[in-house]
Amino acid sequence: MAADAPTGGEPGVQSFVLSNIYLANGGDQDQCATPDTGDLDRYFAMLSPVEQASFVDKGKRQALETRMNEHFRFRRLYLRGDNASSVIFPSGFDPKAVPTPEQALAIGALNGFPKGTGRLAFQKREVVYSACSNPRDFPMLGKGFRTYDGKIAAGMNLDGKVGKLDFTRSDGVAGIDNRLWRAIGCVATFRENGKEEIARKTLMSARAPTLIELRGIDDARNDPDVSVTVYAVSEPLTRDGRGDVLARATFTPDPDPQLRATAQGRIVDGVLVTDPFDLVLNYKEQILDAPRHIRGARLRAVLKPDGTVEGSIYGYYTLDSFYASVEQMTQNGANLSGLSCPGIRRAIDRLADGYKDHRTGRYTAISSAYNFVGVRAFVAPARQVAQAGDGQ
Repeated sequence: MAADAPTGGEPGVQSFVLSNIYLANGGDQDQCATPDTGDLDRYFAMLSPVEQASFVDKGKRQALETRMNEHFRFRRLYLRGDNASSVIFPSGFDPKAVPTPEQALAIGALNGFPKGTGRLAFQKREVVYSACSNPRDFPMLGKGFRTYDGKIAAGMNLDGKVGKLDFTRSDGVAGIDNRLWRAIGCVATFRENGKEEIARKTLMSARAPTLIELRGIDDARNDPDVSVTVYAVSEPLTRDGRGDVLARATFTPDPDPQLRATAQGRIVDGVLVTDPFDLVLNYKEQILDAPRHIRGARLRAVLKPDGTVEGSIYGYYTLDSFYASVEQMTQNGANLSGLSCPGIRRAIDRLADGYKDHRTGRYTAISSAYNFVGVRAFVAPARQVAQAGDGQ
């Protein structure tokens, strides 16, 4: 196939565009006896038997959701279109502008939201108040949240210790730090997204992919010193005639410096490993725009003979950036996915184990493990990017 043929490139450089970055689970030995239920099912359980009878039919889920919204006084303000005509905006604010988080609070206050609430949602086109935007206001919906109490999980020993909440990996390695899986490993949607057979066929963040570039390669099988840069690129992923990600396509680096990080690495028997470094990964999917902030990240990647790459990212996912991906689903999305926003928020806060804030004494990040897959790619040189811009 033409897509598989070498097309040149800069000597000593290999680049890979990632088609998916997904939660790693522990494989066949990773079990969760009873998956957690979401906010909507918890609300149903709060109703009296007589009230439950009115909503027991699955066709009544939308009516049940409406009842829950009314019960908890959830609010949703549309900032665009005809529905925005009744919204009260702060003096001097342009309704066509994208509000800041501070302006969202002001909009919420002017429109009867509880004090200090009002979060942007749906690509910043709505201001909402719900159990997802303000999970700590609704502890009753997180009651009984099921965390993962198994002993097997994927990951790495990040702190060099073996603790009571650590896992054993399926290959027998102990001391595995993956508190994020401890927190959400019994949530059905996360378990489903982490299945290898599903993840490898799914394009995630296809409109804002991540690229890994290796420089200074003298020997692709064994090299003690290579430079590894991870950054976002501007072009979306494209499928080839077989339905796979098109290999050896050319991508342009995203100009945002926050979406670029470099670390030193080494290749041993075709396996790349890096030193720890802080990393921000684009995560744009449907209505989500929630960059993943991973502190102390370590990459391990197998550079395969066919030009593909597969590996893992181990590190400490900041709590707020992880929860942003849950919150931005909106309450309706959480209900459809069977998520409990208050339950997840409480679990990650309680189980956080990385980067303590010395002012508050609380940890700000949680150990995690993600897998990724990708194919060979090329990066447009800076001079070509500049020339393309001059020609527009």
